[in-house]
Amino acid sequence: MTTADTLLLRCEQAARTHGNEPTAQGAVNSATCEVHAGDRIAIMGPSGSGKSTLLHLMADVVQPTAGEISWPGLPRVPARGQVGVVLEGPTLVPALNVAENAALPLVLAGVPKESAHLRALHCLTVVAAAELAHKMPAELSGGQAKHVAIARTLATAPRLILADDPTSDFDPDTGRRVMDVLFAAADEAGAALVVATRDPEVAGRLRKRWAMHEGRLHLSPRPPSPVTKARWAPVLTLPAVEGESTAQYVVRKLPEVTLAFWIMKIAATTLGETAGDLFAQTLRLGYFLTTIALFLMFVVTLLVQLRAKHYNPFFYWPVIVSTSMVGTTVSDFMNRDASSKYLAKGTTALGWGPQGLGLGYPTGAAILITLLGVIFVAWKFTGQTFVIRDIVTFRGEVLFWSAILVSNTLGTSMGDFLSDSSGLGYVGSVLLITGVLLVLVALIRVPFVPNVVLFWIAFVLTRPFGATAGDYLTKPIAKGGLDLGTAGSSAVLLAVLFAFMAYGHFRDRARGGGAHGEIPQ
Repeated sequence: MTTADTLLLRCEQAARTHGNEPTAQGAVNSATCEVHAGDRIAIMGPSGSGKSTLLHLMADVVQPTAGEISWPGLPRVPARGQVGVVLEGPTLVPALNVAENAALPLVLAGVPKESAHLRALHCLTVVAAAELAHKMPAELSGGQAKHVAIARTLATAPRLILADDPTSDFDPDTGRRVMDVLFAAADEAGAALVVATRDPEVAGRLRKRWAMHEGRLHLSPRPPSPVTKARWAPVLTLPAVEGESTAQYVVRKLPEVTLAFWIMKIAATTLGETAGDLFAQTLRLGYFLTTIALFLMFVVTLLVQLRAKHYNPFFYWPVIVSTSMVGTTVSDFMNRDASSKYLAKGTTALGWGPQGLGLGYPTGAAILITLLGVIFVAWKFTGQTFVIRDIVTFRGEVLFWSAILVSNTLGTSMGDFLSDSSGLGYVGSVLLITGVLLVLVALIRVPFVPNVVLFWIAFVLTRPFGATAGDYLTKPIAKGGLDLGTAGSSAVLLAVLFAFMAYGHFRDRARGGGAHGEIPQ
């Protein structure tokens, strides 16, 4: 028997009566039908014809008053948790945001909160609503709310999806988009789809058409025809739930924020400082040529990361290192000039091209802070989340990496100012930044201080921490450094970073893909 032959649901003379004799009214009268895996069925009929009641019977939400309904193709009974229902009208919980609404069926079923959240983000991605994850239902249009409702239905990986007049509240264009999403959701879940509708255009997009009239179901199948696919053609796969053995799914493109993350961040930014100085000063390529070369390296590593389908430390951290190296040379080019006070020991001139704008640290920092503010404002207006674990859209990731590049450049300016011009020296600057970072850690427990704000402040500050630490490792003893050299320091830091990347990679593999957001069996 092929998958398409699998019988999911059978109604045999099923009836549902409202009220008691002698005033009882029959909503559904003696309905007999079958739904097979892969079916795409439209149930046509006017309001009050019994379409909604028949869907409720199929979903095991209400019981028949006569006849029988069975679900031979579902692994267990009752069928309630294995059939997804998209109801007519508003159905989102007003007090929960979009991601929480999409995760709600899983949370209620006892799935761990983190796994439910990751699953919800994936389902929102499938229905092209990932960027709405942190919005409240009141902020959504009707079409957006329906997309979220479909994502919530998809979260439990149903074998059968039932949609009750999903386009009735919308104009034709919005209705078509809603149907695109329904088809995509059913295709992704491998689910049969039954749609109750009054719209002939909607019915025309499904392979079979049934009719309801005064509670009676009339079957009028037609030959299978290609189903119109969603315009944006999603290619993601759903995870297994509750014992099913299907492919793992991918949500997370960026790493979890843990202690190891911060250690790697500091190592990467310190490596960015020492490697940037290695190319620009030790190898005497100069700031201009080095900036061009390192920016091209950043573009290449970024393209690899953007094309990745899930988080991979060997893709993510090279982008962090390249932004740190670019930030080092861009900051030096902005703030410095070709005077001897900025040259490494034994160096009398740098490479080809202009070697600095000589803006100075205050002016350079002001420009970079303004630019970073513009990025965050644009980020806010796009509606993308600032929580990095929840960034799953291309636009969100581009904004994230834009902020990283500018913040690393700003951090270099801050670090150089503290170590070179503030009088604190390298050790004093490291101690100062460490103190500020410890204050941020303490503020995590303060309820009214958003953790997202603390994260981004810490993310910016770890760059001057790395820049100052890098200068401390490489600068001459006469200038307060350890004089370990840029090449030796870079090699040690690269080894440390690589060891952490390897550890994270093999840890994720040992978890059986847990880093990809798989729901535990």
